[in-house]
Amino acid sequence: MASSVVKNSQFLTRLFVRQPNVFPQAFSNRLIHKTAGVGQVSASNIVTSNDHVDPITGVTIPEFIWSNLHKWEDAPAFECGVSGRKYTHGMINKLSRSFGAALKQHGLKRHDVVCLLLPNVPEYPIATLGAWEASLVVSPINPVYTPAEIAKQVNGSQSKVIIALSQFVPTVREVQKLSSSLKSIIVIGDAVDGCHSFSEMVKVNSQGVEFARGSQFDTTDELALLPYSSGTTGPPKGVMLSHSNIASNLFQMTRPGYVETNFFEKGDEQDRFIGILPFFHSFGFTVVMAKTLYQGAFTRTLPKFEPPTFIKALREHKPKCVHLVPPLIAFMANSPDVTKNEFVSIRAIMGGAAPIGEALITRLLEKAGKYFFFQEGYGMTEMSPVSHILPGYTKNTKIGSTGVILPGTQCKIVDPSTGAALGANQRGEICVKGPQNMKGYFKNDKATAETIDSEGWLHTGDIGLFDEGECFWIVDRMKELIKVKGLQVAPSELEDMLRTHPDVADVAVIGIPDERAGELPRAYIVRKKETLSENEVKEFIAEKVSDHKKLAGGVEFLPAIPKAASGKILRRELKALYLSKS
Repeated sequence: MASSVVKNSQFLTRLFVRQPNVFPQAFSNRLIHKTAGVGQVSASNIVTSNDHVDPITGVTIPEFIWSNLHKWEDAPAFECGVSGRKYTHGMINKLSRSFGAALKQHGLKRHDVVCLLLPNVPEYPIATLGAWEASLVVSPINPVYTPAEIAKQVNGSQSKVIIALSQFVPTVREVQKLSSSLKSIIVIGDAVDGCHSFSEMVKVNSQGVEFARGSQFDTTDELALLPYSSGTTGPPKGVMLSHSNIASNLFQMTRPGYVETNFFEKGDEQDRFIGILPFFHSFGFTVVMAKTLYQGAFTRTLPKFEPPTFIKALREHKPKCVHLVPPLIAFMANSPDVTKNEFVSIRAIMGGAAPIGEALITRLLEKAGKYFFFQEGYGMTEMSPVSHILPGYTKNTKIGSTGVILPGTQCKIVDPSTGAALGANQRGEICVKGPQNMKGYFKNDKATAETIDSEGWLHTGDIGLFDEGECFWIVDRMKELIKVKGLQVAPSELEDMLRTHPDVADVAVIGIPDERAGELPRAYIVRKKETLSENEVKEFIAEKVSDHKKLAGGVEFLPAIPKAASGKILRRELKALYLSKS
């Protein structure tokens, strides 16, 4: 890979040409900041943020992200934690425009879908913004997926191009056999016969090319990002996020008093992040990668979690804010290799993607031997992804809370049985309304209607409550989803696979608690033949799925799967059965 991907910034510097600031002045005038405040509860028990913002409209995501590029275009933006190759913000801007021009020359048209099969590498934002400049739609894919899993997303999104590392090409070749829409492969790394070279495409002259402009279309409707999520239930579905969705969510979360990160101003020290959360996941994509560019921060990317590399990044890069999911928080709290020295530069740790728990957070705070703010957030891919954030003024007095709603957002707690909105300290389903809410699921009106009601409320499937200070707390989950290291596993997907085994009569999959992973998938099976073994079931699944979907939680055989009269699996009974034996 290092032979064809830039090892340093020399050739990029030769390419760099200052780009004019095309960001509309009308929008710049709206950048008026206030301090985070609590919301207000209406007589109908709807919590509304006191910090009002309008949805960001009339600009594309690149136009929005580059609005303040002139302030930090020469500052570093992304550095590879393995090879050391580095790009400045100005280079990311220049190269993404060149890549966008090359994609247009390639014959791709507005609304065509481009899949990214990449780990966290500095080229990820170049490929993403280049696709957006060319009016294309980006669909990120987990690079550890099997060819069958990748093909399912490629076919579902009708993607025409995959951008991948050169070492992933054999996998993509297998995907091509399973897909009729996939036409081209663009490789980052060593040249591969029959594939287009990313390093050559970013040399294309972008002068005079007509790029996407928010003034040309309705940005609230223009599809930009198509990640796949299981939502509240069922197999993964394409989540339609518009330019306005992503831009609005970035604007909401970066208002002062919300996320504990800062815009880079002259005379200030640049914020530094560790890019360990996968960019194919909405948390890593928006809250780390996109926010790096929007706020002028500097991120060291790590393609995968390896303790020595992660600890080295903490020591050398000295991050101000670290974005983590529960397994990484547990590693920092429990590993003897992480000492007080690794916390010296840290001003805040931001956690999300799955419930963290007060005990683990407290252990981490105690280990640091100094004050830093632990900031938990809440959201889902369908909300671009953030709806709640714990504000800094709480100063670790509300550990375990996911905080207040973001500016421009409304939230209510609904009784699942009656649909009535509940008051403070009453448990119910969390429902959210705001400019960050998705357009819907791609070509799946039924799933969209089951998630977003006629009044525009997005039903999260999570059970929570808000206290007298309008801080929200997650207490349970209605949805069947399993979260393994922050990654989604849909029980129905595994159940459908297991039902194809000739010796499986019936099956149910649940998530069981695990200290390191958060949850692990566990299968309960009714056998057709008594000879069917746990190992046979595990191997049957293992060859079909990526690691986080494997049945690491075990397999148990039952005479019957507990079900309601409607035929719905009673997963709570299975969880109670497991806990009674553990």
